[in-house]
Amino acid sequence: MAGQQLLFPFHNSRLLSLMRLLNTNTLKLAEFYADIPRYAILSHTWEKEEVTFQDIQNLETARLKAGFVKVSNACARARNYDFEWIWIDSCCINKESSAELSEAINSMYQYYEDAAVCYVYLYDVSIEFHPRNPKSTFKDSRWFKRGWTLQELLAPYYVVFLDKDWVRIGTRWTLRDVVSVITSIPVEVFEGRDINRYSVAQRMSWAASRETTRAEDQAYSLMGIFGVSMPPIYGEGGAKAFMRLQQEIIKISDDRSIFAWVAASSEHGENRGLLAKSPYEFRTSGEVKASESDCIGDRSSYSFGNNGLHIHLPLESIGDGDLFLACLLCQSERDGSFLSFYLRKTSRHQYARCYPDQLVFRPTLQPALKNIQELTVTENPIARRSRFTTPRYPVIYHVDLLPSARHFLFTDTISSPAVYFPDPNRVSVQPKPWPSSGYRLTYKTQVTKEAFTIHLWHIGFPYYYALHLGDQPFEEPPFLTDPFPDDGTVVRSDSGAISVYCEMTGRLGDQRLEIDFIDQDSLEIDFWTQTLQPPRSGFIVPYKVDSGGLNGIMQLIGVYPSDFYMKTFQDMAYIPMSPPDDGDTAPPFRILTYRTPGRSSFHVAIGLLGPSSGTPWTEVVGPGTVEQAYQSYINRSRPGKQGLRQTFILSDSFIGGRLTASVQERSSLQLGTHLLHLKWMPPFERRDEKRKQGNKELILFSTTVGSDELE
Repeated sequence: MAGQQLLFPFHNSRLLSLMRLLNTNTLKLAEFYADIPRYAILSHTWEKEEVTFQDIQNLETARLKAGFVKVSNACARARNYDFEWIWIDSCCINKESSAELSEAINSMYQYYEDAAVCYVYLYDVSIEFHPRNPKSTFKDSRWFKRGWTLQELLAPYYVVFLDKDWVRIGTRWTLRDVVSVITSIPVEVFEGRDINRYSVAQRMSWAASRETTRAEDQAYSLMGIFGVSMPPIYGEGGAKAFMRLQQEIIKISDDRSIFAWVAASSEHGENRGLLAKSPYEFRTSGEVKASESDCIGDRSSYSFGNNGLHIHLPLESIGDGDLFLACLLCQSERDGSFLSFYLRKTSRHQYARCYPDQLVFRPTLQPALKNIQELTVTENPIARRSRFTTPRYPVIYHVDLLPSARHFLFTDTISSPAVYFPDPNRVSVQPKPWPSSGYRLTYKTQVTKEAFTIHLWHIGFPYYYALHLGDQPFEEPPFLTDPFPDDGTVVRSDSGAISVYCEMTGRLGDQRLEIDFIDQDSLEIDFWTQTLQPPRSGFIVPYKVDSGGLNGIMQLIGVYPSDFYMKTFQDMAYIPMSPPDDGDTAPPFRILTYRTPGRSSFHVAIGLLGPSSGTPWTEVVGPGTVEQAYQSYINRSRPGKQGLRQTFILSDSFIGGRLTASVQERSSLQLGTHLLHLKWMPPFERRDEKRKQGNKELILFSTTVGSDELE
């Protein structure tokens, strides 16, 4: 009711898992998990040297920061009105704890709602002029432009505005008309009307012109206003965060005004989904009422699937057969017109929003209600954009010889005034943009006349270069077949390998190419000049094996020889392996070492034989070193028999038994192509061989199943 102050009962019923409050007398923090005491709360915009949670632990340290004056004055004002406790975001949240920060962000609206009073400190406003005076800076305060302060204006029961000298300007109630004009929030909100009675689009419009330091906070600062929670993920980008926010709202609301937004005019020709990218796209939605979906009955609900938003929409065909106007079932508060947006059919049930910069007024729901369709509107994936800008022109290449390559000398170039020599080991070039022919820099040794040439172009990318041996130009420019710039290239020569890498610099447009030389005798040269080729085959082997009678677990402790592509998981390991005809120089087998609970160990050999994908085989190997086991297979022309191999192990220190090893091709999704099975079985009485290992006697039995010799 205009002109009459409404009284709201103060309540503080929420039990927070953790809330820190600052004592206004001692300036010491205290933690509360329940029975939160009555407290004041400060709303402000951050300035330089705010007092943090870490700072406030030591008041001597805190007093050295400029922000301590703000904390001290806030406490003094609260103390003057008999508040023992106050909450200030800068020092009551440990922002170094990601879990605590996430909880605080999700609880922020409740913090302000439960406060007995909220002090809004406006450091850039003076009481010299009343806020209704055009000369007042009240309306221009930075506080009204920030994203987080929207909920700090709406949530508290009682709000007091303070100027730069902590003098009261007025309250939200007494200044409700001014605040309404500044924020475009209906004055009825400040007179006590529940914000949940306003449409999603209207509440979004209140945030349209507000800014946040971090893009994701545009979404996170609105969670409390819509009564949703979600984990903050800094780094995901503002558009992704805002999409997640809208998806959370959709879970609890069927108000279709959430789709009542308009894109910038520059996106007129683009296809979009039904979700907005930011609150800014709701800048014109302040008059959009909540949807009334009774006219479509039980078809009013909608939800997200992995292929887009599934929704029933009244469609009105216009123009060609694939273009429609879809009614939102929302009306304008001004004239009662119904809002519709453009949809284009892209497949049988798939649609995309087109002309996203337009929401069309229709005088009636007819004829759209005659054609209600169930459809899916595809959401465009949010692309992550780089923060770095790349110059189009000019680009300067600084080509440096590293010490290892100093025996090469710069000898020739396609001449240009743009080539200059800052020092003896550097050549700097500024190529003209494509379609110029670029530059050719040739380097030779004095003795052997070994040469290589670097070709430089500027074709719209920040850099483009290519390296080849010799001093002759390319017959065909490489960018005609490879349209992407190199970020490193290595070429093998008779005496070693030459590498050229681009190093980014802090100067916009400057690219530094560094030439390195790897000597032929270097042990690392193969790693520089070869490309890893993932094996086509491999084994999944058990990482742990129940040893049954041994009353414990046997565990994989080693694979020999090791492999770059080997992976270990909690319950298994992946052992890559190439068949013999793959050209891999490594023998197509590995030795696995398992350790028993008694610290004894044994080996299992696995491998592939034959052409194509290879025939798998396995064999349990007796005790001894892994190198001995490996050499025993290296020295064989054929590693054993075809098919299943079984070996029996018996130890006098434990209950003996039989270990069965077998391999099979995979029958379900997994890494590799084969599986190794190891199973411990009850003991046998026959003894075939005796061996001693230290003070332990280890006896092996061996049989073969499928003993045909391999051809």
